[in-house]
Amino acid sequence: MLPPKFLEFVKTLTARTEQGEFSWSYDDNNSLVKLKEKAFSLSLRYSFNADEKYAEYVIYYFDDIEDKEYRFYTNQTWNDFDFIRRLFDAAQASKMKLPF
Repeated sequence: MLPPKFLEFVKTLTARTEQGEFSWSYDDNNSLVKLKEKAFSLSLRYSFNADEKYAEYVIYYFDDIEDKEYRFYTNQTWNDFDFIRRLFDAAQASKMKLPF
């Protein structure tokens, strides 16, 4: 489960990504999205746990100011999963070029 402070950050980051403020890199072969900003970077990887039969995300947040890395995890049985899934979807679509 994500710490409340980090979950609020995720919600704000999602909204700002959906508004077009951030452009993420997307690696479709590895189901990975990455964002690099001045003060932080964040990567988010999706996977499906075949043994447990649920989807999961691993989030790496790197604080460039403090030079520290934080790792968070969620899966579809936890309440914060939908927030991370929405961020992942917004991030992978952030550089899409659509015909209209």
